Amino acid sequence: MSSTTVSVVKDGMTSWRLFVPRSAGQVERFAADELIHYVNMISGATLQRSDRRRNTKLIIVGVRSDLDQKSLPKPKLGFDGYTISVSPETIVIAGDNPRGVLYGVYDLLERLGCRWYHPQLDPKDPEVVPKSASLALSMGEWSESARIEDRYYWMSSLAFTIVPERVVAQLDWAAKNRYNGVSWQCVWEKIDEHLNLMHFSGIFVQMQKRGLQLDGPGHSMPYFLKTQDYFDEHPDWFGLKNAQRQPHGGPWPATNYCTSNKEANETFMANVVDFVRKNPEIRQLDLIPADGGRPCECLLCQQRHATDQTVELFNELSERLEKVNPDVILTTVPGYCPIELPPERSVPNGKWQGIYAHWGRNHKCSYSDADYPRRQNLLVWASYFKRFQVCSYYAANSHQPFFGPPFLHALKADTEFYIEQGITGAFVLEYPFGFWWNNSFNVRMGGLYPYYCPDRDPVSEIRDYAIHYYGAEAGRVLAQYFLMLGDNRNLERSYRASRGEADAGDMDFFREMRTMIKRAEQLAEPNPIHSYRVSKLAMGMDFLLQLAPTRSRITAIQKVAEECIAGRSDVVELRTMIADARAMIALLEAEVERLAAAENGVISEEWLKGWILKRTYSDPLLLVEKKLDGLQENTPEKPNHIVDTNL
Repeated sequence: MSSTTVSVVKDGMTSWRLFVPRSAGQVERFAADELIHYVNMISGATLQRSDRRRNTKLIIVGVRSDLDQKSLPKPKLGFDGYTISVSPETIVIAGDNPRGVLYGVYDLLERLGCRWYHPQLDPKDPEVVPKSASLALSMGEWSESARIEDRYYWMSSLAFTIVPERVVAQLDWAAKNRYNGVSWQCVWEKIDEHLNLMHFSGIFVQMQKRGLQLDGPGHSMPYFLKTQDYFDEHPDWFGLKNAQRQPHGGPWPATNYCTSNKEANETFMANVVDFVRKNPEIRQLDLIPADGGRPCECLLCQQRHATDQTVELFNELSERLEKVNPDVILTTVPGYCPIELPPERSVPNGKWQGIYAHWGRNHKCSYSDADYPRRQNLLVWASYFKRFQVCSYYAANSHQPFFGPPFLHALKADTEFYIEQGITGAFVLEYPFGFWWNNSFNVRMGGLYPYYCPDRDPVSEIRDYAIHYYGAEAGRVLAQYFLMLGDNRNLERSYRASRGEADAGDMDFFREMRTMIKRAEQLAEPNPIHSYRVSKLAMGMDFLLQLAPTRSRITAIQKVAEECIAGRSDVVELRTMIADARAMIALLEAEVERLAAAENGVISEEWLKGWILKRTYSDPLLLVEKKLDGLQENTPEKPNHIVDTNL
């Protein structure tokens, strides 16, 4: 044992005791429980509790204000901070607030080798918890804090459909990775059902004991002015489209209500105020118009910009909410339809918050890059708010590369941009469901890096991830694999391959990358858990290698179909291409089933077949076939061609 280290456990035994002040709340007590739990998992030793500070060999866990601060270093400027002091007789974990206590415990456990890369949804893929009968910590003291006040995680198990048995695993993962809030996204028709479920299943209790704040319910404005409650008596309150008043929300593309109607606004705001009174658990009341919804087309609404009307509505609503619950933060999403453009006449009053959302960003660009296409729009919107978050779709598999390369440049430069521009919150979206093997690094760093920036960075973290998650031998190979894959010089290849636009050079690159995974498979083979983890990586790359040429075939078919309609190509040849493409899709469907079976509960077969294969592959083929079936064969002078009937 070095003179610069402190022995906490030796040969599975410990003489150390754990002290928590009597004034401690549920977050601090949960933090102490976590320390006991993981020390036992690692070493087999059990930390006994003490009710006295006079004990030697004492681990003290609590909020700084409840402890003797004279012996502690000053706190670090920032948010949710903590201080850790390790000396031969005393170890102190002092949080600046209750969440800081919990983060301090996780910091200490990470120094003992624990890592939390994935929520515990896959029983074959456990947390990274080392096994050692003896534990020691380096002597010293340090303070840490977050550079960004709010770090919210839009979690899939609280989105659209609540899955209680998965929620706790994701909440647990979020807290361990330094998020301090989670987002609940609900289809407006199910808001009451979701709230009841969160209460009765204990979800709110699980949030509270980790100090996690709740954002929600998202695209929910139709809930506060329901068509079934008001349309018959007040049709003029609802959005006008094609000269007719429309249901609020309604079928896609939805129509938002008439925000130029004062009575409609009064009723909307009264319903929101009543909702806030009944639901104090929500810290960020996230009210967003119907997703993709259009503004009302009545004359009054057309006379004023949709953004101006929204700003004026939220200014007044925030004044009312301040009197009801000053702790709730009213929020909506600028930069996103229908309030993508900044206001022309109105200015936010500083009592509500914007969450900027750019759906479909290519992560080769960070927000700070000069060539980021919406940089000016983002900066203008940020200038209007005291509190301003930025939503990053680091794991929106509907628009990002399928197999999840690490966004090394974007993760680092985005966080630096937040700090330089005074952005108060990072909001990380994980959509859709069941793809943790695919996107966890990006989502994890979305919470972790803003906390430690600039002391830790995505490049060093990817090496740490590879070694700890895949094992030392395979990890050395896979660290290089991830660094190459996430290099901005290569990132565009991943986008092209996922879109079916990869050229021969791109495909050669991915085949070479696959050989690195094969080498890692060989090195991981002696360890069943490491081997399983590498196999998930291999399956993802194999699926991409099939996705790319199949999508390229669909694109080629669409081009040939247009030539057939113009009478310049052979219908028989086109139908042969379609048959070949269907065979390729069948192989992809079989691969999806294999992936889902291998990782039950982690990979969503339904979503892969629905969003990826049906939307992007099968449906375009069906559209081409409908055009062919609806057209007549050409005259004998032009055999095997189809007539253009302007379909």
